[in-house]
Amino acid sequence: MALVPRIVTRNWRLKLSAFGLAVLLWALVRTEPSAGGRQNDLFTVPVSAQVGDLGWTLAGEPDPPTVQVRLRGPTEELIRMAREGTSVRVAIDSVFGPDTLVELRRDWVVLGSGSELVVEDISPANVRLMLQPTLAALLPLEVVTTGELPTGLALAAPLGLNPRIVRVRGPARSVRGLYAVPLQVLDLGNVSASGIYPVDVDTTGLGDITVSPLSATVGIRLEPFMQRMLVDVPVIPDVAEGGTEVADLFLIVPATVEVRLEGARTPVTGTRPEEVQAVVQWEPLEELGLGEERRLPIQLRGIPDLVRGFVAIDSVLVRRVAPGTRSDAGQVR
Repeated sequence: MALVPRIVTRNWRLKLSAFGLAVLLWALVRTEPSAGGRQNDLFTVPVSAQVGDLGWTLAGEPDPPTVQVRLRGPTEELIRMAREGTSVRVAIDSVFGPDTLVELRRDWVVLGSGSELVVEDISPANVRLMLQPTLAALLPLEVVTTGELPTGLALAAPLGLNPRIVRVRGPARSVRGLYAVPLQVLDLGNVSASGIYPVDVDTTGLGDITVSPLSATVGIRLEPFMQRMLVDVPVIPDVAEGGTEVADLFLIVPATVEVRLEGARTPVTGTRPEEVQAVVQWEPLEELGLGEERRLPIQLRGIPDLVRGFVAIDSVLVRRVAPGTRSDAGQVR
């Protein structure tokens, strides 16, 4: 029995120091990640690319779109990284062709400011980027409207637009397919007074194309709605196609019509009656033989923009007559 206490107490200071050192080493192993692949130190990370060369842009996702990144660091930071995620951001300043193989750099892994994590490995070490040429162009903006103005109001002038031109940049093929850049739809039903209305560019369907600026203003001038009647507007053949001499070859019944103008006060009152014409198309008239007649629709010409014209009747009867038999009043002699 005396042997046991002697073994325990012999060199007890040395034994106590060794025990303390063992506990310390055990604690270090438990609190620091191993270098050989703990479960939570390998991450699947998406790859994104930013092309600094303005003459090129991405034609698709990097290949492969994700890589495996092995991180080493404090356990709490590894847990945070597993929860929040990260990415590999590839920065390309110069492009020498549409097919580019890029070696991934460790400093491209986004770790955050002050992070103690260390990137040990990235697999695979390279990604392939497919690129395409870009094109810059100046294109007109397009105002798109819907709905009707409130009752009693009408547009007194064409819609104003500022700016009228925007700069676009993107894949050359996509930019060449654009003729204009539309604004978001402006609902006229919500416009109750003259003024300047801000409208954003409609980027739907533009894809990788960038637009600058991304907004514009639309100027709207409104006036009270009014109507005006023009009486005895003559109905004539389309002399622009048939020639002025054809008018005497046809008898048109009725020879004149009433035309109702509708719109804002200024454009309606500014319409010159002598410029308003009611015409019938020339092609059907060519087929008429002497004495034959046909009912033809009426078309109005000379109506100013922002003014709408309406005819009380939608068609007239046209008869071909012998030259010189039609009086000035449109009657056969």
